[in-house]
Formats: sequence, C-alpha cells, structure tokens
Amino acid sequence: MMLYLYLEVDLSDDDADLAEVARDCGHTLKHPQLTDWHLLGVTDWHGHACLEFQLEMKEPVAEAELHQLISDIQVQISHPAVSASRTMLVSDKQES
Repeated sequence: MMLYLYLEVDLSDDDADLAEVARDCGHTLKHPQLTDWHLLGVTDWHGHACLEFQLEMKEPVAEAELHQLISDIQVQISHPAVSASRTMLVSDKQES
C-alpha cells in the first residue's frame, strides 16, 4: 500500500531553502510496517512548504489509522540547515 507523508521543516540557515534540503539531505524513516520510501520533493500543503515522501507499507492501513501514523513513523532528516521537523499529514492520497 502506498501512502504519502508531508514533513514541515524549520531551517536555521537563511541562505538555505527547502529545495536544497530535499536535494542534499539524508533521511531515515522507521516504522514496523514500512518497507520502503522515496523523497518526492518539495510541495505546498495548506500553506506549509513540506518535504513529500511516498511510503510503501507492508499491509493496507485503514483510513481511521492514518492519523496515528503521524506520531508513530519516526523521521530523521540530516542536513546542517535543518533545526527541526514535524510530520503534518500521512495520507493515502497524494496532496500535491
């Protein structure tokens, strides 16, 4: 099953932008049902510039359980300009 995760990122470097972070960052996502993921790029989600990930899950996830994945999926972004990040949405539909 494919899902989409939208990650808002705070930048501590005024000279960096989110597109640069998307190009150059390392990223790790962890969840017992997650088999693979791909960073698709930068998108705007309800006025928030976000990194958009496509997630491949081992088993289907019920729509009612998607909200719980926001806190259950561990996301690590490695880039010197990133000071913080937070998952805004996990969806079974691509928002961009």
